[in-house]
Amino acid sequence: MDNRIIQKPVSIISKKPWFLAFRSVTAILLVIYGANFLKSSAFNITLLSLYTAFTLIYILYNFASRYYSEEYMGSIVIIILACELLIEGLLVNEVGGNFSPFILFFIMTIISSAPFFHLVGSIITSTIAGLLYALPIFFDLSNIYEGIIEPAGLAGMGISSDEAFYTVFLHLCLFYFFAFISGYFAERLFFTSRELTNIKLETEEILEQMRSGLMTVNAEGMIVYFNHTAGRLLNIDPEYARGKNIDEVLLSGLDEFKRYIVNGLRAGKAEARSELTIRHPRQGETPIGLSSSILRDNDKNLRGIIILFQDLTEAKRLNERIMAADRLAAVGQMAAGIAHEIRNPLASISGSVEVLRDELHLEGDNDRLLQLILKESSRLNTILSDFLNFARISKAPSGRCDLSAVINELKDLIKGDNGIAKNIKISFEVQRPVLMVVGVEDQIKQILWNLILNAAQALGNEGGTILIATEDCQVDSRYMVKLKVTDNGPGIPEDTRKRMFDPFFTTRIGGTGLGLPIVARIVDCLGGRIDVESSSGVGASFSVYLPREFAPKAQDDVLQEVVLS
Repeated sequence: MDNRIIQKPVSIISKKPWFLAFRSVTAILLVIYGANFLKSSAFNITLLSLYTAFTLIYILYNFASRYYSEEYMGSIVIIILACELLIEGLLVNEVGGNFSPFILFFIMTIISSAPFFHLVGSIITSTIAGLLYALPIFFDLSNIYEGIIEPAGLAGMGISSDEAFYTVFLHLCLFYFFAFISGYFAERLFFTSRELTNIKLETEEILEQMRSGLMTVNAEGMIVYFNHTAGRLLNIDPEYARGKNIDEVLLSGLDEFKRYIVNGLRAGKAEARSELTIRHPRQGETPIGLSSSILRDNDKNLRGIIILFQDLTEAKRLNERIMAADRLAAVGQMAAGIAHEIRNPLASISGSVEVLRDELHLEGDNDRLLQLILKESSRLNTILSDFLNFARISKAPSGRCDLSAVINELKDLIKGDNGIAKNIKISFEVQRPVLMVVGVEDQIKQILWNLILNAAQALGNEGGTILIATEDCQVDSRYMVKLKVTDNGPGIPEDTRKRMFDPFFTTRIGGTGLGLPIVARIVDCLGGRIDVESSSGVGASFSVYLPREFAPKAQDDVLQEVVLS
């Protein structure tokens, strides 16, 4: 947890270079005039020294620190303003009194207090300045601190009291006039700037939370804006990208993306939709969809280009699933139509051949031909049975199935199955003793059995390891159970992986090519999904996501009941 104190700016104007320059010039002039015109007393020297020290601290802090600390900077500014007002009061008292040229310093201090303390602060400052200016003129204050405040009463000024009074009154009005004007505008500017800052922060937060990459490039090819999603998709640090030319940022693997931006700037035309592929050394190829908008100024001159892009990997994967589902549905309809037309004649042929075999007692080649007919008839009957199973798959009736119980049943079946080599080790990592999922037990069993047989066939006679694991997860805010079947076989080639769920596609001699399509069809009907991960030489992993029957809390209650019983 970050315990650092978040510091906020005291004022917008007080950080501006021109304001710092104004404050610096004012301080230098005040110190110079104070050193020349004020008496060399311990009080005056201490006052000038304090003022100089705190002014330097203030200016250096502005350059060294990115943010103000309100309490710290507010205290320093109060000390600086207090020293200024005292020095100015002493200078006016020392030189000219009511007609002193140093009255102008009072006005400069009043104006400079407005950015820090706004209207109320500037009025308070003008009031203090008025007191320090007027009191020594109307009253003899030399007895307060002898040698510093001179007796500058009206009698010693050589003018009528009315003229002196109106002169002081006009100066005081001038003080309050500048206090009101500077304080009002400083306050309005502060609140306006704060509103603009809030709008900017809200806008940046919206842009940063976008699930699409957003990038703005000016007419010279400099990156003006680059959100975090763009950095994740392009594998580039957003802080590094901002303010740099695209030639420095879009390097190897992003040539096509850079060319898209350059062509858009040259043509000066927006593009509604485009697709290209970016390549990462470690992440591989990623398809992205792009759209662009052109920025122009009031004279229609090109200012830059905005590129909005997003990862199309999931969209393409979903599209492939939809196309596969359409193909499976078409094949299912076809299977339902032809199965009955073929199965009856096939049964007649197979029965007739068996009768002939019993009565003719053939030998040699004739007997082998007869056996071949029976064998192929049986194989064709198996294919037709798979056809019918495939065609009958539909939306599962409402119900629930215990996945853990299905896995336990299959443990015994696996041991006695001749299709699984003895040197294949099958291990299980079942997360819970009760894993309720949506579906029918026979269909869940068919999914798992087909995946295990597929993994065993991939391992072959050389043997290996098959891992069956379950895991609770969330997919698109849905509670799911992940059933994962992993083997350490030779892996699945890329061209095979693209077609493995197509009906009748098989790489195994004697296979029907309907095992995995049936699995995919059942999973789709149950409202789940299936993902495949494989690399050449490191095996394959099939992940089946099945909807859970109820929320995690309810399932935990069932688990607790089972444990207690």
